[in-house]
Amino acid sequence: MKRILLIFLAVFCSRHPISAQENYPLALETRKEGNGHRIVARNNGPAAVSLKVSLANSRHAAADRPFPLFVVLPPESGSVSLARIRPAVSGEGYSFRTESSWLLGDYHARQSAGAIYRLPYPDGLAFHIGQAPGGPLSTHGTPDSEYAVDIGMPERTPVLAARDGIVVYTEARQSYGGRHPDLISRANAVRIQHSDGTIALYAHLAHGGVSVYPGQRVKAGMQIGLSGSTGYSSGPHLHFAVQTVLRTGDRLTAISLPFNFYVGDPPAVFAPRFGMFAAAQYSSPGRVPITVPGSYGPHLRRQEAAGRQQKK
Repeated sequence: MKRILLIFLAVFCSRHPISAQENYPLALETRKEGNGHRIVARNNGPAAVSLKVSLANSRHAAADRPFPLFVVLPPESGSVSLARIRPAVSGEGYSFRTESSWLLGDYHARQSAGAIYRLPYPDGLAFHIGQAPGGPLSTHGTPDSEYAVDIGMPERTPVLAARDGIVVYTEARQSYGGRHPDLISRANAVRIQHSDGTIALYAHLAHGGVSVYPGQRVKAGMQIGLSGSTGYSSGPHLHFAVQTVLRTGDRLTAISLPFNFYVGDPPAVFAPRFGMFAAAQYSSPGRVPITVPGSYGPHLRRQEAAGRQQKK
């Protein structure tokens, strides 16, 4: 077995690491057709997209189906007809406006039973898990980050895919990180969609620190980028989450899901917990990382104090 490189670092807090709406090839348009109009969506990207379309300021207009519409556009599906709008009374004028919102992912997707994820860094390295479900820190307070973890690691540490999938989104142009609200949506990141439709988010990567491209198939353990501290971040770390889309009533919401890591061969499977010191090794029988409450060192105590301060 490779010698485990012991690296002790503070794990830093982050919020809302990335907006996946930018730079994605999705379009919604209204086309004149006969005596009416047709609403058409185009998804030219590699991910399924959950889309909501509403009608606003409708006057004397009739639709061939109820609104709001909720649809899942398959990846690279080209033009998809969503609805046809026509005059409510033949020969009368009519008007309407469309409003839309969308999220990467399929709102029908659910994580496969028994899905497990390797640690997202190379064999021979070991890091503490900082913010994690049930831990004392507070910046993972939104539905899309509730079950996320932050793993402290030096800048430009290789980041590996935790599970097989298809790269559906990348951002590597951002240069800055810090605790300023303007940086909330400015984290470099990779999103990988799995066979069950869930999507893993790897965020706060280094400037230029993405080594994969949308549409690329990756295997667990393949390098996808380099860690960093871009976006809303107080220091170098990797923000990792498994997400899907939830439809509740008239809303689409990105949510994070509980997940399990594994180490070793045969694997030892475990849920990430605050303060765990997790060594990446996959050549010998695995052992669940241990956590000693209150004995995780001054670096994580500083992070815990930062979490308490965030609550104030």
